Amino acid sequence: MFLPKSFLKGKVKVMIVMSALFLSCAGHSSVSLTREQATDPYEQGLALLKQFKYGEAKASFDKAIANNPKHKRAFYYRGTARMALDQVDSAMVDFEKSLKLDQNYALGYVGKAQVYIKRKDFTKAMEQLSKAQELEPNNPEAFYQKGIIYGYQKKTQEGIESFKKCLEVKPDHAYAHYQIGLAYYQAKRPDLTLVHLERFLILAPDAPEAEQVRRLLSSLRR
Repeated sequence: MFLPKSFLKGKVKVMIVMSALFLSCAGHSSVSLTREQATDPYEQGLALLKQFKYGEAKASFDKAIANNPKHKRAFYYRGTARMALDQVDSAMVDFEKSLKLDQNYALGYVGKAQVYIKRKDFTKAMEQLSKAQELEPNNPEAFYQKGIIYGYQKKTQEGIESFKKCLEVKPDHAYAHYQIGLAYYQAKRPDLTLVHLERFLILAPDAPEAEQVRRLLSSLRR
């Protein structure tokens, strides 16, 4: 991953497994649930993910799956919540279940790739992302997760290109702005670091990484 030394010293937990939903919609901790969200456990789970309330989100998806055991998206997003809770093996079970329900569900392969990234098995992760892109060539999450892999491999330019492709498809992908901003920091491009990290804070002001980002931006502006 693309982490400057100041972040490593701060021991910030970087959320590399954020789902498509709250990668683009993160930070809205004050969002009010609609009537549908308040009564539908799946919609409620999505709203809770946006607020980084992973335990509560998982509980909501548990209810959604109990109501509909064939709800592939509920399995995927419960897997995403479990990844954030560091329940990696259980997350893999959920991602695999989503694919048993629909073998053409691209996000299911992205989810499995996240597990392999967590396990540092980048070859298998890339295989899963290739499967996702065979189904959806412009899937933004596949581009994003490839960028994460390149970060681990210290391939800064390849990572930047992957995050750029992600942002071409989904310009409001908060964590793509976050990661490309850190990649530009490592590439000694403070101008582009500022652009992308400022955008990250606009999209995800309440994200777990937000305070660390604010400190980094403050140091760059001095």
